[in-house]
Amino acid sequence: MLNWLLCSALAEGTAAAEEAKKPFIEWFADPFSKLAKAGVWEWLTFAALVVLGALLLYLSRSKVKWTTRMLAHAAMALALSFVLSYIRFFRMAGGGAVTPGSMLPVMLFGAAYGLVPGLLVGFAYSLLQIVQGAEAAGFMGLLLDYILAFSALGLAGLAKKWPRTWGLYAAMIIALTGRLVCSILSGVIVWGTPLWGSITYNCSYMLPEMVICLLLGMLIGPRIVSMMRKQ
Repeated sequence: MLNWLLCSALAEGTAAAEEAKKPFIEWFADPFSKLAKAGVWEWLTFAALVVLGALLLYLSRSKVKWTTRMLAHAAMALALSFVLSYIRFFRMAGGGAVTPGSMLPVMLFGAAYGLVPGLLVGFAYSLLQIVQGAEAAGFMGLLLDYILAFSALGLAGLAKKWPRTWGLYAAMIIALTGRLVCSILSGVIVWGTPLWGSITYNCSYMLPEMVICLLLGMLIGPRIVSMMRKQ
């Protein structure tokens, strides 16, 4: 297993170096060029997910009032997370990567506005990740690797019910753990990897990512959440 991980790291390190040589604008052009290659089922699946997201947003209106300020914060969180997800310190053969805390903005939005808005923004982020370049096998792959995995970041919205600083950190740990569990389950159910192998593979990139998110969250999280909550 260790040899396999080392070989994967070397291969992906070479690929990452080649990718870094590309002009910056190409990083944003690549995902959209892939849309032209999508088949009918990919488009139908994506359309169904968009409709589902719109339905969830409509149903949440009875519980949550989306103000202009709130929508602006959601857009900024999504944009920042999306851009940061392109900066990869390390990338695994199966698609997992270590970024400079790309999941943090989505989690901080959830922490500021609550569970339902957080889950919706997490769901929207999952769609952006699919557009960026989904490496999943069928519907179950999309569900576990993207939709549920990134929607789980919205669990940071639990911090709104736990107003103290420790509540923010606890909610972030829960959200990141949910993201990790979805990836582990995908490895077992979708890719047929043994449980221990899936845990080892996913923890190899998710644990560093979690540490980065938590450290940055401790440094800037409470202040940003407090600023977003101010009316």
